[in-house]
Amino acid sequence: MEDLKLLPFGDPQLKQKPTEFDFENDDALQLKKDLLAAMYKFGGVGLSANQVGIDKRVFVIGGKGLETKAVFNPELLNVSNEVISMREGCLSYPGLWLHIKRPVGAIFKYYDENGNETIEEFKGIPARVMLHEYDHMLGQNFTMRASKFKIERALKGLDKKVKRFKQNNGLLR
Repeated sequence: MEDLKLLPFGDPQLKQKPTEFDFENDDALQLKKDLLAAMYKFGGVGLSANQVGIDKRVFVIGGKGLETKAVFNPELLNVSNEVISMREGCLSYPGLWLHIKRPVGAIFKYYDENGNETIEEFKGIPARVMLHEYDHMLGQNFTMRASKFKIERALKGLDKKVKRFKQNNGLLR
């Protein structure tokens, strides 16, 4: 198993579209296993390969009531007209939470780790996680879906939490 590490949020690879996964030359089962292990280690419900420096169109989801799956070479086919705003975070931006509007449902075409094509509809939280991870396949992230004002307000709140933590743990001089 490869010990994967999250790229820092400013890493340029996070802003690039990853390359297609090649089932003939890449080990899909091992990549799924490595990505899931990293996702659980980092405490997430989704993780894309490019977040850990792997230039492939692959992500995994699972945990907290989500069916565990690996999604290879996904395509977004359709989204619902209904949208909802919910708090969302990202492993690439630890501690940052933003209210993000996303469609309530989405239909994806993707391949599983065995190379089988699947077309599947997702609703609610699973749709949100799929759409969030799919953004990474486009070289985007959830901060691009929020206003500058929302991001600045969230960062100020994060700064306050860090200062409070440092005070409570005797780390401030």
